[in-house]
Amino acid sequence: MGGAALGGNAETTLLAQEILLDVPAETLAWVAHESTLAAGQSLEHVHEFAFVYAMEGPHQFQVGQDDRNLKPGEGAVVAAGEPHRHLAQDGPSVFWEVRLTEPGSAPAPNLPNPTLVFDSGPIQGIPASPLAVFVLVRVPVDGATSVHTHPGPELIYQLSGKIDYQNALIGAKLMGPGEIEGIPPGVGVQKRNPYEEDAEFLSWFLVDANQPFASPAAFEASPALGENLASPEQGARIVGVSSNYGGGANDSSFGADKAFDGDPTTAWSSNGDGGDAWIEIELLSETRVTSLGFWSRTMGDSAEIFSFRVVTDGGEVVGPFTLDGADGIYYFETDIVGKKLRFEAVDTSGGNTGAVGIEIYGAPIP
Repeated sequence: MGGAALGGNAETTLLAQEILLDVPAETLAWVAHESTLAAGQSLEHVHEFAFVYAMEGPHQFQVGQDDRNLKPGEGAVVAAGEPHRHLAQDGPSVFWEVRLTEPGSAPAPNLPNPTLVFDSGPIQGIPASPLAVFVLVRVPVDGATSVHTHPGPELIYQLSGKIDYQNALIGAKLMGPGEIEGIPPGVGVQKRNPYEEDAEFLSWFLVDANQPFASPAAFEASPALGENLASPEQGARIVGVSSNYGGGANDSSFGADKAFDGDPTTAWSSNGDGGDAWIEIELLSETRVTSLGFWSRTMGDSAEIFSFRVVTDGGEVVGPFTLDGADGIYYFETDIVGKKLRFEAVDTSGGNTGAVGIEIYGAPIP
């Protein structure tokens, strides 16, 4: 496992893994504590199954016959009840112990200067004899994992940068450094990075080793609002756009088509139109529109639409509609009639404004 294990163009690095043959029946959580060893200081102790993660400075880790020097960003595994030693031989060392233990557990014995990093709370759906996996994932700018599921629970911890995190239970949310999120087995999940710097997160898994580590999945496009009439499959077509990034056509990488393809990993980007960005779509027939959905793209400090309005071919104007963020699609009730709808940016952060997704709901007028 590694490389493109999570699909898309995310880079996955396997830090450690081990089969757990004897998992206690009681409620378990991932509980992480950070500790700092002064130069020359060592620590010997025993505790539950855990992953070790070197944060800062070289870290010598000894367990059984294994004696390793962990560089920052590297990981190791220690079995439950196995004596082991941490040593800061070549200078101070900051490291984590991420134990599989009861929620709310105190730090491992003799851990110097422990600081709680996170407590996942009860983990749901641990399979029998799971494969415990610890990985580092890097999502490049404008990159994403695929939408996928795992045959066991996952927990992620955001290390650096920002991602738009989405799973089938909670929808989409923005995650920044220090935030955690977890899911039980079989839940669709995706991590996207539309921001201006690469993002990295750590993931811990307890999966069924007899099943594929990651399987393709898909999100339901919308709540129960009916058919999305802005979809090309419903006969809708784009009839105008202020611009496409780089002067591209509507079917280019950031062309207008991307606002209506139902894919949250793609987006329409204007060519620096800021608050002058607009896009117009023609529906199959004249329609009484009862709901609109809009998901703004963002590049962190720029390219985000904070509010938009809609103008029909009959001259009716509704809005502006305020978007509370660019972390997912926002829906707004309307009562307008039209065949052509022009979506116009009103308040923005400037730059290459655009949309990840635009949806239209209602009923054609006989």
